Amino acid sequence: MDVFQALPPQKRNYMELLFRNCTEEVKYYMTLIDIEAEHTFIKAGTDCTHIFIILSGKVTGVEWPMHERSYPFKDFGPGDFFGEIECFAGLSQYRISIIASTPCRVLSIPASAYMEWMRMDVDALFLRTQENIHRLITQTAEARKYLFMEGKDRLMVHLIRKFEQRLPTPQVLELKQTRTQIAEEIGFSVKTLNRSIQKLEDMGLIRLQRGKILIPEEGYRAMKAHIEHHING
Repeated sequence: MDVFQALPPQKRNYMELLFRNCTEEVKYYMTLIDIEAEHTFIKAGTDCTHIFIILSGKVTGVEWPMHERSYPFKDFGPGDFFGEIECFAGLSQYRISIIASTPCRVLSIPASAYMEWMRMDVDALFLRTQENIHRLITQTAEARKYLFMEGKDRLMVHLIRKFEQRLPTPQVLELKQTRTQIAEEIGFSVKTLNRSIQKLEDMGLIRLQRGKILIPEEGYRAMKAHIEHHING
């Protein structure tokens, strides 16, 4: 299908295999939507009426716990689905909010048409069940690793996410957040955050300018390599 041409080859092939027998209703009602950066296009607690598939750009998943403090927990990109797990689970409302980190193009499909297709197409249902189980297992493992990271490593993960959200890739990224905002997002006290910032500065991975964190591209790459080798390896 032409709508998937912008996806990376492996994901494009997956989508073409998935959609090869989709119903005419799905084809008729699917809609392309362009979304501006920083726009919340799925809000937790609202009715789960559509399935969304990211075709280009990056988005961030945001939890809204009981105390109403938001917690951005993961970035997603081309080929990722939203609203689908809620429908499979029989939930009537979205469980997380999704915010566009960059300008995005999204494919929207009415949830009723999507689920009717899944009930009729065994091959498509198997592909999506397999993918969703893999995603849930992977996210659980990532969350477990994150909880046991030391302070500087959790800060690295945060800074890597912020750097990768900025397109095109900057030579130096100045983080606009206050230290209180960073601490809340990571789940630190400000005192612990300040110690972690000092460690990364001493390691030459970041610079400080008038209290703001500057992330040079070489620092980003060094942090990325560290996390992949020592945490994910």
